[in-house]
Amino acid sequence: MLKKFVKKMKYLISIIVGAYAYFWLITNPLESYTLPIIIYWLPDIIGWHAFFIFLGLLAGLITLGICVSIEDEKT
Repeated sequence: MLKKFVKKMKYLISIIVGAYAYFWLITNPLESYTLPIIIYWLPDIIGWHAFFIFLGLLAGLITLGICVSIEDEKT
């Protein structure tokens, strides 16, 4: 039953997770982000909103990968 649900809703779930990640990063009350030195320069070049959109897309793609792996399990 869970596999059927994930199969039908995998794209919607990934879009919701990506949008929520972006929304949470924008409205986070801490307003202080510690970034690893390897990507520290990225928000300065593309801007913070674009960086948060990128992180939201990354979260959505990771969620889509998890949904696809749940769907493809042979049981």
